[in-house]
Amino acid sequence: MIKGTLKELDLGELLKALESAKRSATVTVKARSGWGRIHLNIGRTVYARTEPGPHLGEYLVRLGFVTLKEVQDLVLLQRNENPGTPLGQLALSNKLITEQDLREALFAQVIEAIATMLGWKDGTFVAEGVGNNASQVPLPHTLETRAVVLEAARRLDEWHRGTVEPDEVLVLAGDPTRHSLPREAWQLLELADGTHRARSLAVEAGLSEEHAFHLLYELKSRGLLRPATVAPEDPLVLIWADSSLVRRLLFVLLERERYRTLIAPNPEVALRMIERKRPAAILLEGDDLAGRVKAIRQSPAGRYTPIWAISEQPPRGLWVRTNRVRHIRKPFTESDVLEALAPIRRSI
Repeated sequence: MIKGTLKELDLGELLKALESAKRSATVTVKARSGWGRIHLNIGRTVYARTEPGPHLGEYLVRLGFVTLKEVQDLVLLQRNENPGTPLGQLALSNKLITEQDLREALFAQVIEAIATMLGWKDGTFVAEGVGNNASQVPLPHTLETRAVVLEAARRLDEWHRGTVEPDEVLVLAGDPTRHSLPREAWQLLELADGTHRARSLAVEAGLSEEHAFHLLYELKSRGLLRPATVAPEDPLVLIWADSSLVRRLLFVLLERERYRTLIAPNPEVALRMIERKRPAAILLEGDDLAGRVKAIRQSPAGRYTPIWAISEQPPRGLWVRTNRVRHIRKPFTESDVLEALAPIRRSI
């Protein structure tokens, strides 16, 4: 076991040292803004994620490889029948994705997670071995750790050079054919129509927010994009869910469909967001739905706000009718959520 602080030892150097030693390990990083975990097998990167942050399942949805319903079904299958089997491997074995799809989603997921962790300057880390029973044969879907660290560091350097605001709305302003641009920049240019916010553009293009915000900054700096004169009035939806996967899937869906989103990590923040931001709708998922609804209705800002409970079975009891709580069945589809929220879209 290796313990330390991020000030004492650079995370990237630690990962490269573990690769050189061909060690199988789990590296856990804790910082003020979140926590992250990196899994290595014989020095190669198997998986990495941060919380808060996207899951592999979210990237499979972002890139259009699976639907919201399919990734939720995979998680249930993983939990009930295949504990310990990676989600990507389940998607592959069920023929929902190809090997290339998995590599693309895994690379995007890992790069974003490690770049985020490299940006944490204050925090601690623990590197632990995975035991004598760990596989000594390289897994088929792993990444070269040194290359991953270098790419993540490059992305982080780009993010620090300049970004746009998440809610900034941009529209085409110049001739992009005069410039040599990466493929991701062309994707963003095609989508920047003066109605999508920067965060929505990132989701629609299947890019991490930080990477998309930097590319938009560069395109704006070159005069290829400019701020739109009229900002769209996108409805604001608060997501208060226990499941991190549900939170991220709803975020992707709603941002793609031009809803603005707030994600509440705990009850205190949720109630504060309701008071300060006054969302047009609230989506709830998890335990004690009745208690959450009661707290929302006791807030002056949440007294009349439409509420949907996301659960496998419709909530029952007098509190459902008296508090005007509607239901979205889980696992949900894109149309389930969008049809439920259609009334608030029409009211804007």
